[in-house]
Amino acid sequence: MKKIILGCVIHILILLTTQALAFELLVLSGEKSKNSKRWNEEVLPDYGNSAVGKTLPAKVITIRERDFPEWLDKALQEKRVQEIIGTPTFIIWDGEKKEEVGRVEGYTQKPRFYSQLDEALAMIEQGLTPGRREGSGGEHQTDGSGGEHQMEGS
Repeated sequence: MKKIILGCVIHILILLTTQALAFELLVLSGEKSKNSKRWNEEVLPDYGNSAVGKTLPAKVITIRERDFPEWLDKALQEKRVQEIIGTPTFIIWDGEKKEEVGRVEGYTQKPRFYSQLDEALAMIEQGLTPGRREGSGGEHQTDGSGGEHQMEGS
């Protein structure tokens, strides 16, 4: 029972903090990525009505091959966004500062996604940057880190 109450309190604090900070969830979705397709089918239809979706609106950006939108390419070059190695990648974006403040990478199942997103938001509240890789300088590889076309099939 204590875990449930603590979880609810943390979730409410996250929602209040997120709303005050005016963050947005950028969903980098691979055109051919099976996990991106699953997220789009399993989460996206109800995301806007979820507790977190009401305060952290999602913007889906479909990545085709090696083609990032110009503004995202510029943000990557200026190190306002970390390296993108696969899809789906969920970037928590600070609209005022125009930079990434955290992320969740990959998708396996709906409950896990929401849990990871809640954890990431709690870390941001503590001044941490969830998803940051040690040594990440903001570069991106459009073919992933392990071989050709990983971006699309991740």
